[in-house]
Amino acid sequence: MSKILFLAQFAPTDGKHIEPQTPEEKFYAETYHLKIYEILEKNSYNFYATSDVSYLINHHDEFDLVWSVYNRMGFRNSEVFVQSLCEYFGLKYIGAAPNVRALAEDKSMSKQLAEHLDLKTANWVVASKQYPLSNYSPFNGPYFVKPRFGSASIGIDESCLCEDWTATQKKANQYFSENIDVIVEEYIDGIHYGVPIMNTIEGTPIIATPHSQLSDKRGNIITYAQKRYTELGMSRCMCRDENLNKMLTHHAGKYFMNMQPCDYARIDFIVEKSTGIPYFLEVNVLMNLGIKGGFVASFLDNHFESYVEIIRFILNLGLHRVGK
Repeated sequence: MSKILFLAQFAPTDGKHIEPQTPEEKFYAETYHLKIYEILEKNSYNFYATSDVSYLINHHDEFDLVWSVYNRMGFRNSEVFVQSLCEYFGLKYIGAAPNVRALAEDKSMSKQLAEHLDLKTANWVVASKQYPLSNYSPFNGPYFVKPRFGSASIGIDESCLCEDWTATQKKANQYFSENIDVIVEEYIDGIHYGVPIMNTIEGTPIIATPHSQLSDKRGNIITYAQKRYTELGMSRCMCRDENLNKMLTHHAGKYFMNMQPCDYARIDFIVEKSTGIPYFLEVNVLMNLGIKGGFVASFLDNHFESYVEIIRFILNLGLHRVGK
């Protein structure tokens, strides 16, 4: 039986659970990492779980397949670290190839692919401490300022929405003081939609029901705390507009097929209220796969009947490659 290495921030190591330090971490541990661990355990997979990535380096020859759900490990560009190690050691893994992961983690590059595929995007510009914003706005506001790299909406709140360029520069400088590069987007007044996709062994992706997310924050800003259910004010619902769903799934499917190899992703759009036009926002190749995440909710709306079935489907994508 193929042996799996499961890497996660809150994966029990040698059977010992890791104590979360914040309410957000507690949510992630209980609804995501531990749930996958329980499925591996209860379904008799041959696996070892750990929160220590160095275990992969020291014991890589003991495993046939690696599944890492680490989004960040405390150093720049850590998102591609595990997959790159797997490529170096010749190990099969679940997820996206390092170059695809890098594309997704860079919000500017992911938008460039969208433009190449003729998907509409809002105007944007990137900046860093070394290359700060110019003194003159490159496009009309309002503006939305957020980290250029990474996912999970860490640090996102209402202050990211800036009415003028002066406020935009001030917010960007706050990020620069923490050595965080930014992307400044033209703010689109609209509704956020996520379109979850999973690949299949045959290579024909399955696309779940798009879901929308609303927030009671100014500008419909969805904060990191809301996504972790430690702050109220966010709601999610499945989209039942057939025409909009056709448009969103077409765009998402087109994008997904052009960012291969990748096992699963969520393509995000913002649909402008006044025009109904969807604008590509970003892509996430390691979204929350927990029982309360939008990815799972959409796939339970169609294609799958249980959370266990979804996780086992993802595991089988990797195990099939080991078998080949």
